[in-house]
Amino acid sequence: MSTERDRLLAHYYDLEYRGYDADLDFFVQLASSMDLERAHPLLELGCGTGRVALSLAEAGFRVTCVDISEAMLEVCSSQARQWGVNKLLTVVLADMANPTGVLAGPYNLAFCALNTFAYLRTTEEQLAMLSAVKLSLAGHGLLVLDLTPPWPDLLPPSGGELVHQGTYPDSDGAVVRKLVTGYAEPSMQTHHVTLIYDREEPDGRVRRVSQQLDLRWTGRYEMEMLLQLAGYTLESLYGSYELDEFGDESERMIFVARA
Repeated sequence: MSTERDRLLAHYYDLEYRGYDADLDFFVQLASSMDLERAHPLLELGCGTGRVALSLAEAGFRVTCVDISEAMLEVCSSQARQWGVNKLLTVVLADMANPTGVLAGPYNLAFCALNTFAYLRTTEEQLAMLSAVKLSLAGHGLLVLDLTPPWPDLLPPSGGELVHQGTYPDSDGAVVRKLVTGYAEPSMQTHHVTLIYDREEPDGRVRRVSQQLDLRWTGRYEMEMLLQLAGYTLESLYGSYELDEFGDESERMIFVARA
């Protein structure tokens, strides 16, 4: 059962990302190009509060949403009911690092959106997820991994500095401010990140909750090798949601691979 802290973190995450839509057309158009009749289900790994899955469901797709946070899935399910698409979403509480046995399928498309793959902290976890997903894909199915390139200027704070990342008004008049700090461990390709949320009530009272994350950054050729080892064929590598070629100025690293 999710705790009050878990529910707060899920709510703050949703406040921050619910309006982010830069990648939504990319996923909806890709899914539509593969299945105009919406006959096959889709799979999202690390769905969070369902930002992408909800848009796909609104476009008529059935989506299975996997996340390790029960609180995130509660928000996802609640919003699915509000959107009127709850019959198209199936939420699954599971660790995407070990999803064997929880993925039904076959799925037309599986994906990790917006750096979710970085939560897999070891090569063993990465290969376990990739292999399990491959078994759940239809014969023509695709896997999409959307990562931030490991360029220093795109990564979280690396030397302990504290950065204000955003301010988000809540519906009850409170304001949530997000601060981020962390440090890099380059030899392990890892970032140890602390997220700090300060909620200021209308009367001026402030409540703080924080969360520690370890993120593993993966380079282009390492990711290509992981996909090959797991039995995929890389079809495309894009540097943006507009399908630009990946290069030194790219802010996204989007792998599209076929099982």
